[in-house]
Formats: sequence, structure tokens, C-alpha cells
Amino acid sequence: MPFRFKKFRVYEEAKDFCKFCREIVKEKITDKDLSGQINRALNSIILNIAEGSAYNSDIEFARFLSISIRSVYEVVAGFDIATSEKMIDEGLNNDIETRAENLVKQLSTFRSSLKKS
Repeated sequence: MPFRFKKFRVYEEAKDFCKFCREIVKEKITDKDLSGQINRALNSIILNIAEGSAYNSDIEFARFLSISIRSVYEVVAGFDIATSEKMIDEGLNNDIETRAENLVKQLSTFRSSLKKS
């Protein structure tokens, strides 16, 4: 399979997280600028996993995974703004953060495994 990112569990987990968040953005986020920024960050999570996997260097791939992690943080901050603006409630924001923490752990673990090889 030429697209090795498709076999990574973390890639599938990232897609699931993004799908979950994208539904919330579509239904709840009324600020178009904020919704656009969150959606761009969501795309960045997945796309950097894919792009990084194309390199023959695990060090370079790990760098792209770091960008994916930063994009997860950006998504969390976007939903924090949405919570402050009363577009979503604390409970939903907590659910997003829990899922985000799990994804960051998976991305970090995967990144660490690349740095050791």
C-alpha cells in the first residue's frame, strides 16, 4: 500500500475525533470565523499525519506529528472560545477535551516510537 498513513491506528483515531468535532462545529458554532478556524485546525491534524508519512525519515515524520499535536491544541482553544461565548456548554467542552487528550497521547506515543527507531 503506497499510502502508509492509512494503516496507522492514530490516523483512524484522528479522523474519528475530527468527525465528532466537525458535527459540533456544524450544529453549534455560529461565528463563521471561529468555525472556519476550528475546521482548518481539524484538517491539519489529519493532513499532517498523511504528509509526514510520505517522508523516508522518521525524524521528519515525527516533526509532522508534532504539528498535528499543536493543531489538536488549537481545536481545544477554539472550543474553549465557543464555551466562553455560550455556543457550547461546559459538559460538551469537557467531552471534547477528554477526546483531545486521548488523541494527543496517541500522537505523542507514536511520535516517540519514531524517534527511537
